[in-house]
Amino acid sequence: MIVTTSLEPSAETTRHARELAARFNLTLVERKDYSLAELRKRFAESEVLIVSSKGARLEAVGKTAFFFHPNTAAFRIKRLERGDNDTMLTVCQIQPGDKVLDATMGLGADAIVFAHGVGETGRVVGVESERTIALLIEDGLAYWPAESQALREAMKRVEVRVGNHLDVLRSLPADSFDVVYFDPMFEETVNSSAGIAGIREWANNRSLEQAAVAEALRVAKRRVVLKEGKTGRLYQQFGFTPYRTRGNQVVYSYKEKGGGE
Repeated sequence: MIVTTSLEPSAETTRHARELAARFNLTLVERKDYSLAELRKRFAESEVLIVSSKGARLEAVGKTAFFFHPNTAAFRIKRLERGDNDTMLTVCQIQPGDKVLDATMGLGADAIVFAHGVGETGRVVGVESERTIALLIEDGLAYWPAESQALREAMKRVEVRVGNHLDVLRSLPADSFDVVYFDPMFEETVNSSAGIAGIREWANNRSLEQAAVAEALRVAKRRVVLKEGKTGRLYQQFGFTPYRTRGNQVVYSYKEKGGGE
Protein backbone atom coordinates (compact mmCIF):
# COMPACT_ATOMS: atom_id res chain seq x y z
CA MET A 1 0.00 0.00 0.00
CA ILE A 2 1.16 3.52 -0.79
CA VAL A 3 -0.20 6.93 0.26
CA THR A 4 -0.76 9.82 -2.12
CA THR A 5 -3.01 12.85 -2.51
CA SER A 6 -5.66 14.08 -4.89
CA LEU A 7 -4.49 16.13 -7.87
CA GLU A 8 -3.31 19.65 -6.95
CA PRO A 9 -3.56 19.14 -3.19
CA SER A 10 -3.68 21.99 -0.70
CA ALA A 11 -1.00 22.37 1.96
CA GLU A 12 -3.44 20.95 4.54
CA THR A 13 -4.16 17.90 2.36
CA THR A 14 -0.43 17.30 1.92
CA ARG A 15 0.11 17.56 5.68
CA HIS A 16 -2.77 15.14 6.28
CA ALA A 17 -1.28 12.65 3.78
CA ARG A 18 2.11 12.88 5.50
CA GLU A 19 0.48 12.22 8.88
CA LEU A 20 -1.40 9.16 7.58
CA ALA A 21 1.69 7.73 5.91
CA ALA A 22 3.57 8.02 9.19
CA ARG A 23 0.76 6.34 11.18
CA PHE A 24 0.50 3.44 8.72
CA ASN A 25 4.31 3.32 8.27
CA LEU A 26 3.81 3.62 4.51
CA THR A 27 5.55 5.38 1.64
CA LEU A 28 4.15 8.81 0.74
CA VAL A 29 4.18 9.35 -3.02
CA GLU A 30 3.87 12.78 -4.63
CA ARG A 31 0.83 12.62 -6.91
CA LYS A 32 1.98 15.07 -9.60
CA ASP A 33 -0.09 14.25 -12.72
CA TYR A 34 -0.03 10.47 -12.32
CA SER A 35 -3.24 8.50 -12.66
CA LEU A 36 -3.96 5.77 -10.13
CA ALA A 37 -3.20 3.13 -12.74
CA GLU A 38 0.20 4.73 -13.40
CA LEU A 39 0.98 4.86 -9.66
CA ARG A 40 0.04 1.20 -9.21
CA LYS A 41 2.24 0.17 -12.09
CA ARG A 42 5.17 2.36 -11.07
CA PHE A 43 5.21 1.19 -7.43
CA ALA A 44 3.86 -2.34 -7.96
CA GLU A 45 1.06 -1.74 -5.46
CA SER A 46 -2.61 -2.63 -5.91
CA GLU A 47 -3.76 -0.64 -2.87
CA VAL A 48 -3.55 3.16 -2.83
CA LEU A 49 -4.61 5.38 0.08
CA ILE A 50 -5.68 8.71 -1.38
CA VAL A 51 -6.02 11.84 0.75
CA SER A 52 -8.18 14.74 -0.42
CA SER A 53 -9.95 17.70 1.18
CA LYS A 54 -12.81 15.32 2.05
CA GLY A 55 -10.57 12.88 3.91
CA ALA A 56 -8.93 9.57 3.00
CA ARG A 57 -10.18 6.71 0.84
CA LEU A 58 -8.62 3.35 0.11
CA GLU A 59 -8.66 2.15 -3.49
CA ALA A 60 -7.75 -1.40 -4.51
CA VAL A 61 -8.06 -3.32 -7.73
CA GLY A 62 -11.25 -5.41 -7.77
CA LYS A 63 -12.72 -3.85 -4.61
CA THR A 64 -15.15 -1.06 -3.83
CA ALA A 65 -13.36 2.04 -2.56
CA PHE A 66 -13.45 2.29 1.23
CA PHE A 67 -13.81 5.62 3.01
CA PHE A 68 -15.35 7.03 6.15
CA HIS A 69 -18.82 8.56 6.08
CA PRO A 70 -21.05 9.26 9.09
CA ASN A 71 -23.84 7.49 7.19
CA THR A 72 -27.09 7.29 9.21
CA ALA A 73 -25.57 9.13 12.19
CA ALA A 74 -26.09 12.49 10.49
CA PHE A 75 -29.87 12.36 10.15
CA ARG A 76 -30.34 10.41 13.39
CA ILE A 77 -28.63 13.17 15.36
CA LYS A 78 -30.72 15.77 13.55
CA ARG A 79 -33.86 13.92 14.65
CA LEU A 80 -32.59 13.73 18.22
CA GLU A 81 -31.98 17.49 18.19
CA ARG A 82 -35.64 17.93 17.18
CA GLY A 83 -36.68 15.93 20.21
CA ASP A 84 -37.37 12.62 18.45
CA ASN A 85 -36.31 9.25 19.86
CA ASP A 86 -33.66 6.87 18.55
CA THR A 87 -34.53 3.20 18.96
CA MET A 88 -30.94 2.15 19.64
CA LEU A 89 -30.53 4.70 22.43
CA THR A 90 -33.89 3.66 23.88
CA VAL A 91 -33.03 -0.05 23.93
CA CYS A 92 -29.65 0.72 25.50
CA GLN A 93 -31.31 3.05 28.05
CA ILE A 94 -28.66 5.67 27.29
CA GLN A 95 -28.32 8.62 29.65
CA PRO A 96 -25.84 11.52 29.68
CA GLY A 97 -22.61 10.40 31.33
CA ASP A 98 -22.94 6.72 30.36
CA LYS A 99 -19.99 4.64 29.20
CA VAL A 100 -20.64 2.56 26.07
CA LEU A 101 -18.47 -0.08 24.42
CA ASP A 102 -19.38 -0.56 20.76
CA ALA A 103 -17.70 -3.94 20.35
CA THR A 104 -18.20 -4.17 16.57
CA MET A 105 -17.75 -0.59 15.40
CA GLY A 106 -17.62 -0.98 11.63
CA LEU A 107 -18.12 2.42 9.97
CA GLY A 108 -18.90 3.98 13.32
CA ALA A 109 -22.40 5.41 12.71
CA ASP A 110 -23.85 3.84 15.85
CA ALA A 111 -20.82 4.87 17.91
CA ILE A 112 -21.33 8.48 16.81
CA VAL A 113 -25.00 8.39 17.86
CA PHE A 114 -23.96 6.89 21.19
CA ALA A 115 -21.44 9.73 21.63
CA HIS A 116 -24.21 12.26 21.06
CA GLY A 117 -26.46 10.45 23.51
CA VAL A 118 -23.95 10.18 26.36
CA GLY A 119 -22.82 13.78 25.91
CA GLU A 120 -19.61 15.46 26.98
CA THR A 121 -19.51 13.66 30.33
CA GLY A 122 -19.92 10.20 28.82
CA ARG A 123 -17.52 7.90 27.01
CA VAL A 124 -17.82 5.81 23.85
CA VAL A 125 -15.18 3.30 22.77
CA GLY A 126 -15.48 1.59 19.39
CA VAL A 127 -13.62 -1.67 18.76
CA GLU A 128 -12.54 -2.70 15.26
CA SER A 129 -10.49 -5.81 14.55
CA GLU A 130 -9.11 -4.72 11.17
CA ARG A 131 -6.31 -2.20 11.65
CA THR A 132 -6.76 -0.52 8.26
CA ILE A 133 -10.47 0.05 8.85
CA ALA A 134 -9.88 1.25 12.40
CA LEU A 135 -7.28 3.82 11.40
CA LEU A 136 -9.34 5.11 8.48
CA ILE A 137 -12.42 5.43 10.69
CA GLU A 138 -10.39 7.18 13.39
CA ASP A 139 -9.00 9.51 10.74
CA GLY A 140 -12.45 10.15 9.28
CA LEU A 141 -13.92 10.94 12.69
CA ALA A 142 -11.32 13.69 13.00
CA TYR A 143 -11.39 15.04 9.43
CA TRP A 144 -14.87 14.52 7.96
CA PRO A 145 -16.22 18.01 7.02
CA ALA A 146 -19.53 17.78 8.89
CA GLU A 147 -21.75 20.85 8.68
CA SER A 148 -23.59 20.05 11.92
CA GLN A 149 -21.84 21.13 15.11
CA ALA A 150 -23.57 18.36 17.07
CA LEU A 151 -22.30 15.77 14.59
CA ARG A 152 -18.75 17.17 14.66
CA GLU A 153 -18.67 17.13 18.45
CA ALA A 154 -20.02 13.57 18.63
CA MET A 155 -17.48 12.28 16.09
CA LYS A 156 -14.57 13.78 18.02
CA ARG A 157 -15.71 12.04 21.24
CA VAL A 158 -15.56 8.50 19.80
CA GLU A 159 -12.46 6.60 20.90
CA VAL A 160 -11.24 3.93 18.45
CA ARG A 161 -9.50 0.79 19.66
CA VAL A 162 -7.93 -1.79 17.35
CA GLY A 163 -8.40 -5.40 18.37
CA ASN A 164 -10.57 -8.49 18.33
CA HIS A 165 -13.64 -7.71 20.43
CA LEU A 166 -13.32 -10.90 22.47
CA ASP A 167 -9.70 -10.09 23.36
CA VAL A 168 -10.64 -6.51 24.23
CA LEU A 169 -13.55 -7.63 26.41
CA ARG A 170 -11.34 -10.11 28.26
CA SER A 171 -8.88 -7.32 29.01
CA LEU A 172 -11.50 -5.06 30.63
CA PRO A 173 -12.51 -4.99 34.30
CA ALA A 174 -15.97 -6.16 35.34
CA ASP A 175 -18.70 -3.48 35.24
CA SER A 176 -16.41 -1.03 33.44
CA PHE A 177 -19.04 0.04 30.88
CA ASP A 178 -22.74 0.69 31.36
CA VAL A 179 -23.63 -0.93 28.02
CA VAL A 180 -21.84 -3.28 25.65
CA TYR A 181 -23.22 -3.23 22.11
CA PHE A 182 -22.85 -5.73 19.25
CA ASP A 183 -23.77 -5.14 15.63
CA PRO A 184 -22.65 -8.27 13.71
CA MET A 185 -24.37 -7.00 10.58
CA PHE A 186 -22.37 -9.22 8.23
CA GLU A 187 -24.79 -12.07 8.96
CA GLU A 188 -26.99 -10.62 6.22
CA THR A 189 -27.37 -7.57 4.04
CA VAL A 190 -29.73 -5.01 5.53
CA ASN A 191 -28.36 -1.82 4.03
CA SER A 192 -27.39 -1.31 0.41
CA SER A 193 -25.58 2.03 0.88
CA ALA A 194 -22.23 2.52 -0.81
CA GLY A 195 -20.50 2.93 2.53
CA ILE A 196 -21.75 -0.39 3.87
CA ALA A 197 -20.97 -2.14 0.59
CA GLY A 198 -17.41 -0.82 0.73
CA ILE A 199 -16.64 -1.96 4.25
CA ARG A 200 -18.00 -5.48 3.61
CA GLU A 201 -15.09 -6.18 1.27
CA TRP A 202 -12.48 -5.15 3.84
CA ALA A 203 -13.97 -6.27 7.13
CA ASN A 204 -13.72 -9.29 9.39
CA ASN A 205 -16.92 -11.28 8.81
CA ARG A 206 -16.66 -13.73 11.69
CA SER A 207 -19.92 -14.34 13.51
CA LEU A 208 -20.62 -13.47 17.14
CA GLU A 209 -19.61 -16.17 19.63
CA GLN A 210 -21.04 -17.19 22.99
CA ALA A 211 -17.72 -16.44 24.69
CA ALA A 212 -17.97 -12.80 23.58
CA VAL A 213 -21.52 -12.52 24.92
CA ALA A 214 -20.41 -13.98 28.27
CA GLU A 215 -17.54 -11.51 28.52
CA ALA A 216 -19.82 -8.64 27.53
CA LEU A 217 -22.19 -9.52 30.37
CA ARG A 218 -19.25 -9.41 32.76
CA VAL A 219 -18.06 -6.03 31.48
CA ALA A 220 -21.50 -4.36 31.28
CA LYS A 221 -23.03 -2.77 34.36
CA ARG A 222 -26.52 -2.57 32.90
CA ARG A 223 -27.15 -4.59 29.76
CA VAL A 224 -25.75 -6.04 26.55
CA VAL A 225 -27.56 -5.07 23.35
CA LEU A 226 -27.53 -6.90 20.01
CA LYS A 227 -28.51 -5.46 16.63
CA GLU A 228 -29.25 -7.65 13.61
CA GLY A 229 -31.34 -7.76 10.46
CA LYS A 230 -35.07 -8.39 10.69
CA THR A 231 -34.61 -12.05 9.76
CA GLY A 232 -31.68 -12.55 12.16
CA ARG A 233 -31.92 -15.19 14.85
CA LEU A 234 -28.80 -14.60 16.93
CA TYR A 235 -30.99 -13.21 19.71
CA GLN A 236 -32.62 -16.63 20.00
CA GLN A 237 -29.26 -18.41 19.95
CA PHE A 238 -27.94 -16.26 22.81
CA GLY A 239 -31.16 -15.92 24.78
CA PHE A 240 -31.68 -12.19 24.28
CA THR A 241 -35.05 -10.47 24.66
CA PRO A 242 -36.19 -8.86 21.39
CA TYR A 243 -37.24 -5.22 21.30
CA ARG A 244 -39.35 -4.91 18.17
CA THR A 245 -40.82 -1.90 16.41
CA ARG A 246 -43.18 -2.42 13.50
CA GLY A 247 -41.72 -2.02 10.02
CA ASN A 248 -38.06 -1.73 11.02
CA GLN A 249 -35.35 -3.39 8.95
CA VAL A 250 -33.38 -4.23 12.08
CA VAL A 251 -34.15 -6.01 15.34
CA TYR A 252 -32.61 -4.93 18.62
CA SER A 253 -32.48 -7.35 21.51
CA TYR A 254 -30.96 -7.20 24.96
CA LYS A 255 -29.85 -9.18 27.96
CA GLU A 256 -29.75 -7.61 31.40
CA LYS A 257 -26.84 -7.89 33.77
CA GLY A 258 -27.41 -11.13 35.65
CA GLY A 259 -29.44 -12.68 32.82
CA GLY A 260 -32.86 -11.26 33.60
CA GLU A 261 -35.16 -9.27 31.33
